[in-house]
Amino acid sequence: MDGLTALVAQLIAGLRGYVPPDVCPGGWPWAVSGLGVAVGLLPSIGIVVVAALRKRIGSRYGVGESTVLVGAGLLTAGLLPLLAFIATGQVFRLAADGSDVPGLTSRQLDDLGSAVCIAGPQSSYLGGYSVAAAFDMSRPVEFGLAVVLLVGFPLVASMFVAVQARLALRRGPAWPAKFFWLPILLLVVLTAETPAGSSGHLWLGVTAGSFLGIFVALTAGVPSRETVRRSLAPPAPRPVPAAARPGVIRTPPVQTGARAAVAESARTRPPLAERLAERFAAREAEPPVVPIPRAAPLAAGPQTPVGPPPGRNGGAPPPTLVAGAPPYPTAPPLAGAVGRNGAARFRLISRLGSGGFGRVWLADDARLGHPVALKAAHAPDAETEQRIQREARALAAVRHPNCVRIHDLVPAASDPGLSELDGMVIVMEYVEGSSLGELVRSRGLLDDMAAARVWASVAGALDAAHTRGVMHRDVKPGNIVVDRIGQAHLIDFGIARRTGDATMTLAGFVLGTPDFLAPEVACGERATPASDSWQLAATISYALTGHPPRGGHPDAVSGLRAAASGAPLSHLPKRSAHLALLHAGMDNDPTRRPPLQVVQRALEDWLRRSGAHPDGPMTAGTRGR
Repeated sequence: MDGLTALVAQLIAGLRGYVPPDVCPGGWPWAVSGLGVAVGLLPSIGIVVVAALRKRIGSRYGVGESTVLVGAGLLTAGLLPLLAFIATGQVFRLAADGSDVPGLTSRQLDDLGSAVCIAGPQSSYLGGYSVAAAFDMSRPVEFGLAVVLLVGFPLVASMFVAVQARLALRRGPAWPAKFFWLPILLLVVLTAETPAGSSGHLWLGVTAGSFLGIFVALTAGVPSRETVRRSLAPPAPRPVPAAARPGVIRTPPVQTGARAAVAESARTRPPLAERLAERFAAREAEPPVVPIPRAAPLAAGPQTPVGPPPGRNGGAPPPTLVAGAPPYPTAPPLAGAVGRNGAARFRLISRLGSGGFGRVWLADDARLGHPVALKAAHAPDAETEQRIQREARALAAVRHPNCVRIHDLVPAASDPGLSELDGMVIVMEYVEGSSLGELVRSRGLLDDMAAARVWASVAGALDAAHTRGVMHRDVKPGNIVVDRIGQAHLIDFGIARRTGDATMTLAGFVLGTPDFLAPEVACGERATPASDSWQLAATISYALTGHPPRGGHPDAVSGLRAAASGAPLSHLPKRSAHLALLHAGMDNDPTRRPPLQVVQRALEDWLRRSGAHPDGPMTAGTRGR
């Protein structure tokens, strides 16, 4: 303790040199207050340690992490300040008794014994009666000063330290904060035998230092939302070893030592995406659930494919090309839209939808001989028109049964039947059915079997489009149509969408629906296959839960803000075989998402393990929302 007393005495003597000697009650008391500022910053050191640790571990504290958090508080806000109070009191108690003080010279002791104002000698003022003796109501002046300096200031200092701790513990459990502010309050009791004068000036400085520490805590920062999300995510199930899977024969490596075995394991370990796919395929399949009308009695029967109710076509199958119709062009022509002898090629039947992108019509195509869907694609400038033509040509070359086909691309002014449209008109395959969103709202949630079929088929359609360089940009439940035989079709590619047609961010404009928008696209980055894959996984999650994966938002701005910040996935299905794949497909980091080919293969393997054919019709489930 003598060594610590000498060190504190030297620190106070050094600070004394910066204080004018004639300031009441003297230079030494204000030097003690300066030391108190340093003591008040000690908890801030622990706060910085906590903030640095949380940037690495996130918001889940294990035994080791909790020990560090608690220890940082007790050490920097409890033990070290207590030692500073005791050593400071020892310095001035010795000086008041006329004894030698370790670390102070005789000249400094003489200066310490001088009186500056009515407070008397500085040594007696700082080292006289104890804190406990100061609370004597027979001396009202000393009692009032004791209440202010020895009770009021500690309360304020503890509140400042509590603010620091809460700032460092944002986005996570706040229970470690009590191990910072409680020790500050306990110092009032633990320092009852220290001199009241030195303790009062120390508390004055501690309060100022703890206030400055708030700014230190602000600069320390908090863990990123991605780090917090990862720390709170449930641990993934362990993958089934390849040797345990049927049909896999693995030759054991030659044992040439532990180092060689580790190197061989690292060399043969498959990529993360492959491991996720294997883990998903190894899960037990859930049997499909057939929807039963509420009014109908319970009876066994075959599964009923999901589709819309019979319409004006009397339940006829979706229209297809008539015999002898020309094949789909590899690149859609941009001229010759008018029929023979100047007659109109198209006849508008009814409007299918409208929005910021324009209008979509059902029309008869005299050239192809069957109904088609027409979509007005705005082309306000030459650059946008070239992009529309380029992507439409690329998509027209896609051959996938679950991807809507592009038949043609014509100017609206080239055909009399298109007088109600303007700009470029995309001639698309017409799929008669209901959107996935409508089916979920009207018939209920999908079971895992139906979700796997939709996910696998649309993943294949997206992958086929991506190989042609076309991004969808707006995969959502409304853009997946299920026809009358239960097959899912991906429609409404973003080639017809205006650049400024969606929610605006600080970086400019982005495309897509905010509740189903990938985080990187919401931040203004370009759409990629990984962003389309994220939106497809979000759409499947909606079909399983009835809610967007990040929850609903009252307006596009709040939805976009949640997407850009990588908000936690709060509405995922709780008991689905697809949960692990959903987490992987909606990872905030695009590089960690499994490719669509891997997703499709994993889903098809899962369906085969359950005894179902991947190309079978989608069937509705009866699980509650």
